Amino acid sequence: MKPVFVADSCVGGLSVVKSMWNSGTAGDAVFLADYAINPLGTRSDSAIADVVLRWLKLAQEHADTLVIACNTLSIRYHQLLRSDMPPSDLNQIVSMVDCFEAMVSIEANRLKNSKILVVGTEFTANQTLYSNILNAALPGIRVDTIAATDLEQKIARFRDWHGEGRSMLASDLTKALDNTDFAVLACTCFPMVKDELESLFPELVLIDPGAYCSELLKENSISQDKKLRVKVTGDVVSKERVTEFAKSYLGHEAVVS
Repeated sequence: MKPVFVADSCVGGLSVVKSMWNSGTAGDAVFLADYAINPLGTRSDSAIADVVLRWLKLAQEHADTLVIACNTLSIRYHQLLRSDMPPSDLNQIVSMVDCFEAMVSIEANRLKNSKILVVGTEFTANQTLYSNILNAALPGIRVDTIAATDLEQKIARFRDWHGEGRSMLASDLTKALDNTDFAVLACTCFPMVKDELESLFPELVLIDPGAYCSELLKENSISQDKKLRVKVTGDVVSKERVTEFAKSYLGHEAVVS
């Protein structure tokens, strides 16, 4: 079986790899950290669409399954599905939108009658898709969205956020997190600081849509032998830095160049 191709605009997609590995799926994977186009969430719709097509092409060169581990790209991909986007030869494409829908379905009882904050990058926060999904499934809830691009950039560029406490967050984000019941981490970077966020907001429930990816990949063989090949574009962050972090974050020596 071919590996699973996991793509993101930065290192954040490794949080999705970690959730899949923890569940025993997608043991053999190729991870693309496409730093050449980061930050993606501030780019135009047409520029983001170009990246969608490039990722589909790259995935076909390495795999028959693509995981779009980026909320910005996932939302744009679903928008393009309604247009005349060329068909793909991939057997399966799983996006963060699919993971978000799975999360809402599985967690519906827990989320009902609550205040939900969707925390993403600028593009994700400006779109209505996630709010629409939540409102359609859970009438009566209150949904707000907020952009946390600065936090995404801290994580994506390996800036040290440890020990900063609430000062690592913009004041509007802190206020929004203080006034909600659930925060959906709609950027794959954010689960990497989930423990710190939970310590800062102990009454808040944080939900990671990427953790539901394995629910959508059950047809993939369960593999105990984990292997991750890392690919990095651009000169913002080196491949060596991403590979070093992947080894530390995944807690596994199966990360190869």
